[in-house]
Amino acid sequence: MRLLIADDEDYVREGLISSIFWDKYGIDEIMQARDGREALTISSWFRPDIVLTDIRMPKLNGLEFAERLIRQCPDSKLLFMSGYMEIEYLKKAISLDAVEFVEKPIELEKVEGAVKKAVDFVREKERHEKKEGQWQNLERQRLLNMLRLKTKDKALVEKICREVEFPTDTGYFAAVIWAKKEGTPGQLEPLVFDTWKKTGIPVLLTLVEQGKYLFLAVCGKYRMSMVKAECRKMAELEDGICVGMGFETDNLMAVAQSCEIALLNAEQSFFDSSRKVFEMEDEIPEMKKLNPGLYAEFVRMIKEEPEQVREWLHHLVSQICSEGFYRQEDIVMLLSAFAGLLVQEKNALLLSVEDIDTEDDIESRIREAVSIEEVMGLFERMLDAFAVHLEQENQYSRLVRDTITYIEQHCQEAELSVTDIAANMNFSAAHLNVLFRKETGVTIKQYISDYRLNLSKKLLLNPHIRIVEIAEKCGYSNGNYFAKVFRNTEGMTPVEYRRKYMK
Repeated sequence: MRLLIADDEDYVREGLISSIFWDKYGIDEIMQARDGREALTISSWFRPDIVLTDIRMPKLNGLEFAERLIRQCPDSKLLFMSGYMEIEYLKKAISLDAVEFVEKPIELEKVEGAVKKAVDFVREKERHEKKEGQWQNLERQRLLNMLRLKTKDKALVEKICREVEFPTDTGYFAAVIWAKKEGTPGQLEPLVFDTWKKTGIPVLLTLVEQGKYLFLAVCGKYRMSMVKAECRKMAELEDGICVGMGFETDNLMAVAQSCEIALLNAEQSFFDSSRKVFEMEDEIPEMKKLNPGLYAEFVRMIKEEPEQVREWLHHLVSQICSEGFYRQEDIVMLLSAFAGLLVQEKNALLLSVEDIDTEDDIESRIREAVSIEEVMGLFERMLDAFAVHLEQENQYSRLVRDTITYIEQHCQEAELSVTDIAANMNFSAAHLNVLFRKETGVTIKQYISDYRLNLSKKLLLNPHIRIVEIAEKCGYSNGNYFAKVFRNTEGMTPVEYRRKYMK
């Protein structure tokens, strides 16, 4: 049985692993994750039976992770570790049958009790699935994941092959089917299996990440052209599907590289949405590396030539798309970093761009995009807002612009004061305040107050952000003070505002 422990504190994860005799519960495979994003990535290939996760994690919090995990691994049993108040919040926020809660501070006896219940649940489900004939399908998925991950346990691989009646002494061909418009994980599987059932060719299929299915077909010496032809047909099953092909190998224990090439080929659809089928030419393509100086150049452009950022970025993306073979992950990381730099330079973008409330939102949108055009659509909205803010602030002196930027970048600090800002600008507080009011029409203190209030109003429209977190993000010392200030200004509490205006 497989267990994933997700917690951003090393001592919690290591402590749980070393303090509990997992073997007695039948748990023989354990993986660790330091944040929600890493946990989701590991889950995509590890397929944990049980997930023991903290609520407060960076990159993806417990609720966001849970929602995506259930879509990605619907059979996983979730155990949350959290404080009492967060548990009550979660019970109201999500409705999942496979959820248990372990209250912090952690007591090992309670953890073991929850784990035992989870193990019993998983075993009962396995018995039911085996009885219903689903066990073999799960084992076939497990087999393909083992082959993809270059497992060295040949005896175990051959044992599972015998159990699921998959050949061990023929040729194999890997492909990746990317369903870009798939709403529910697994909805494509019946279509694929029906297509291949008619050919009589044995196949394995598993979901490797959102919308991407890894496919392994058995192909004898005279079937290669037929297998490739059928792979091309899969691209026509539904709108929004592309296929990346690997290559043939006659060694079952060596299909991992074919799987990797198939995934890389499918990823090229991220850069070229006009094509549906991507396959290798005569040799394995060489992966291109990004210029390490691009990050520094983007920083320079924002600082020195902000009006040229849009043109520079479009030229770079056009060059990437036309040059050849890049890893999707490399480009996504670069563009995520660029987006972060834009927000860092002009934090007010979070106020101006619809459906984007935090830097994590931007990163998630970019990571979940199915094409580079989709990413650039987000950048267009950000750059439009960036241009508006630049135009508005160009009417001010450099000193006032720097003051506004400092306020935006430090507004979450509850103790932020005119004295702090003035010290950073090497001005006296009184002199800076006079200059600021002369140009903007408001005092620095009022500007801070207005900025915090406007930011809080936007965040309140996001139902996934708790009010206490909004207070923290906007620089209010605590939730009660935030509620008081908000009510005095808006004539209603933050809760009432959310109920009135949230779509």
